Amino acid sequence: MYLLIALFVIVLAMSADALVAPTTSSSATKVGLDLKPASISLKLGLPEYKSEKVDLNSLLAGKKVVILTVPGAFTPGCSKSHLPSFVNSFDAFKSKGVDSIICTATNDAHVMRFWGADQNCGDKVMMLSDDSGALVDFMGMAKQEATMKRSQRYTMVVDDGLVTGWFPGVGTDGVKQPENAWAPNVLENL
Repeated sequence: MYLLIALFVIVLAMSADALVAPTTSSSATKVGLDLKPASISLKLGLPEYKSEKVDLNSLLAGKKVVILTVPGAFTPGCSKSHLPSFVNSFDAFKSKGVDSIICTATNDAHVMRFWGADQNCGDKVMMLSDDSGALVDFMGMAKQEATMKRSQRYTMVVDDGLVTGWFPGVGTDGVKQPENAWAPNVLENL
């Protein structure tokens, strides 16, 4: 009798687990995701406080591109480690066949432009605003904070619109590991 009750409880517990909706984890791989159907526009900050829309698909077509997305421009970790790791590794990425490096955040185009100047990005890293959150939403990496929508930290390698490398700033256990998204780890896995 006790065995039958125990078996019933186990089956009931398994059924309850099956009813729980799966969640998207930021550490879950996005490798194989095709960005082409998304039709995402980002913004490039220009002098005189102007900006222009840039079609992400046109930047990715026929190219190998590294896209790093950060929680915010001028924030400590992004300014001291994440973005500089790519600026300083530009030549190493080029030698591995990377055509361009793009940095995005949900800050506006002018903030991204001035942050890029502050970080000496020059022609090494293209600084683009995802102020609408289109890329962040498509990737399932948005997090709402009190002041604005931000992105979780990640870097991806995209080959002709297809994600071929995924490097989230958290481990598979959900613990923050920002160095996973930095240039040395991405280079090691190219």
